[in-house]
Amino acid sequence: MAITLACIAAAYVFVMAWWQSRGTSHYRPADLYLTRLMDVAIAAWLFWIGSSIGSFLNVVAWRMPRNQSVNGRSYCPRCSTRLKARDNFPVFGWLALRGRCRTCRLPISPRYPIVEAAVGISITLVGIAEIYRLSLPYQDQHWHGGPLWIPIVDQAMLLTLLYHVIAIAMSWAIGLIRMDGHPLPRRLSGTAAVMLIGGMLIVPSVMTVPWQMQVSARWRGDGLYFDALMRVITALVAATFLGRCLARGLCIGADPKLDPLGKSTIRLVDLITMIAVPALVLGWQSLPAVLVVGACIALALGRVLPSSTDMLGRFAIAMPITLCLSILLWRPLHAAAFWPSDGSSPWVLLAAAALLLITPTWLRERQTLEGQSLPFDEPNDHDSAAADSTVSKN
Repeated sequence: MAITLACIAAAYVFVMAWWQSRGTSHYRPADLYLTRLMDVAIAAWLFWIGSSIGSFLNVVAWRMPRNQSVNGRSYCPRCSTRLKARDNFPVFGWLALRGRCRTCRLPISPRYPIVEAAVGISITLVGIAEIYRLSLPYQDQHWHGGPLWIPIVDQAMLLTLLYHVIAIAMSWAIGLIRMDGHPLPRRLSGTAAVMLIGGMLIVPSVMTVPWQMQVSARWRGDGLYFDALMRVITALVAATFLGRCLARGLCIGADPKLDPLGKSTIRLVDLITMIAVPALVLGWQSLPAVLVVGACIALALGRVLPSSTDMLGRFAIAMPITLCLSILLWRPLHAAAFWPSDGSSPWVLLAAAALLLITPTWLRERQTLEGQSLPFDEPNDHDSAAADSTVSKN
């Protein structure tokens, strides 16, 4: 695997340098090897950070619903052996062990490297898009050909990227726990609220887009603390309202007034929580369209996830995927006439909202599996004992 990745990286450096230098006499391919090697280093570093976060989220998804501490060294629950550092390496540690515990040789669930890889890839793509100024609206752009294809890093960009990485990680954590059929722990919801709401109120520049419908083309969020507060309020109101709209399919029977502690009501609260994350990051204007895309991805995930995974679990795991795609395509979507955003026609927003209202007709819950753990593989007597034979590092 390492040799394959090294060959891919080398091919990128040499082929891209040749492609960017063709047709010009100002520089040779050798002049661009170092800048293209910088691309590889940035991508590798982002994947390492992202997959490490995914490794920690495996711990969160397993321990937090069971009221266990997420601190402490990782160990094999079967033989209680602490994992060695090389075995805890995200993705590649599992591959090196060939999916088995080094000590007791029981199988290790493939869920762990899958989650690590998925989180790592999502954070890597978002990081590259933002560091190279490819994705965010209201951001200065630069030409991405030849030697000028280099990252532009400043404080505002780093803070925005950090905010988005936190949001993506929180969305993945919510999705993994809800996919397993567990109600969201209050600790996780509270942590997400403090970091996402507090982060936006403290650093308004992470808003990226305004909460209003019409602003100047040179709008910037720096120092707009009142606007940040309004952005938070409108995002939470939109998440609550649209969550109630989707409840007709995902949380049938939810009644916060007559049955505030019922299972359906808890599912509704979890649904609003998972919707609030993209609402805070992307803004209330595009939220209806984002949820429609998420509903379509949830349907497609039915071919990948076990049939025992309920529809709310599929929708929950679709949310971080949709959030990443929305950030990656944010600039072209923001400029598109068909996508609801600030500056869009009211009819575009109404059309997206109307489309969302009919999604419960196909995004309808078939079964409720509260409190049941649903691993990626169908469990059997052997796998159910060994599926958690290791947990990723914290």
